[in-house]
Amino acid sequence: MAYFDDFPDILLPSFADNRNSNSDFVRTKNLFKRAKIRDDIFGETVAFEKFIISGDDRPDNVAFKAYDDADLDWVVLISNNIINVRDEWPMSQSDLERYLDNKYTSEQLSQIHHYETKRVINEVTGLLMLEEGLQVDADFQIKYGNAGGTVTTPQNIVTSVSNYQYEVKKNDEKRKIFLLRKNMLQTIFSDMRQIMRYTNSSQYIDNRTKQGDNLRIVSLR
Repeated sequence: MAYFDDFPDILLPSFADNRNSNSDFVRTKNLFKRAKIRDDIFGETVAFEKFIISGDDRPDNVAFKAYDDADLDWVVLISNNIINVRDEWPMSQSDLERYLDNKYTSEQLSQIHHYETKRVINEVTGLLMLEEGLQVDADFQIKYGNAGGTVTTPQNIVTSVSNYQYEVKKNDEKRKIFLLRKNMLQTIFSDMRQIMRYTNSSQYIDNRTKQGDNLRIVSLR
């Protein structure tokens, strides 16, 4: 089931020079309609599984791996609320390199973007005292107490992140997505058909077709 298969039609007035009359209409897909997954399904964690996008895979590649059908790329996208693939899907290696070349000079790529924490474990209790990956100032420090009243101030708990490392990590974070499980596909298809039906209105012809207003634009001279 390709994304536009169940999109309804809309009859729009023809503005062609060779139209027969003002009542000539052109049939086209109503692209203002948009598919979405129901909120109650989004709330069911068992309906989805984690997936890591590998290499330069596009949405259709992921759909083929997950569902044996590249036409279900739209299921991959709506499962992750992705609207703008260009910005929300991970870049290929060649696109990433081109992006970096356009945004940074060679010198800027190695410059520090920000600082992050390292993982700190209390050597006495084995408890986690500091998570890694938290963005902090360069001089960030922590102190924690131990049994007997001693205070520990761990050293070397901050690491720098270059512009290059930041951009690569940001791109890699987009590789972590969720995929709708196969057993939920028919539910999504059924919902899709229901969403795409028209209800009765002044423009209604049938549940698959409606007619747009015949508006004429006339230039004033």
